[in-house]
Amino acid sequence: MKSTIIMLAVMVAFVLTGCGKSEVEKKLESDLNSEVMKMHDAAMATITKGKDLASQLDKSVAMHDSLAKLYPKAFEGTTTDDLKAAKEKLASVKGEMDKWMQGHKPYDPNMKHEEVLAQLKKDKDDLMKIKNDVDGALSGATTVLEGHKQHAADLLSKAAKKVVKK
Repeated sequence: MKSTIIMLAVMVAFVLTGCGKSEVEKKLESDLNSEVMKMHDAAMATITKGKDLASQLDKSVAMHDSLAKLYPKAFEGTTTDDLKAAKEKLASVKGEMDKWMQGHKPYDPNMKHEEVLAQLKKDKDDLMKIKNDVDGALSGATTVLEGHKQHAADLLSKAAKKVVKK
């Protein structure tokens, strides 16, 4: 009986110490979690740039509409559809980030190592996709915005030349 109790105690101690994570596993998890949080912070900073860019897109739409009223012939056939689509894309990628954040489960060091790694790797992959989508939306919006600024400047220049000639 005494040997059974000792054997049971040894087995319980073995199971309890065997279930713990090694220092290497803890460091791997911590490092991966830090990387995911840095990616999150970078994505949020980029999303903020997107908000500023969306505001510029709104201003460009308003300017286009005002100029189109002043110079209807010069602006005939031009639209702000691309500006509006770029703003919608920015809103869409912000929505992606919001959705990720709502579903995000914070790092739990008490979870099994394999589960932690799977979750953090999924978070990293998801954030990489979001980053790529955000970067694409920012690039597209910037291109559209610059194109409209140049187009408006060209049309105004032509309209001004016509007024001077008269």
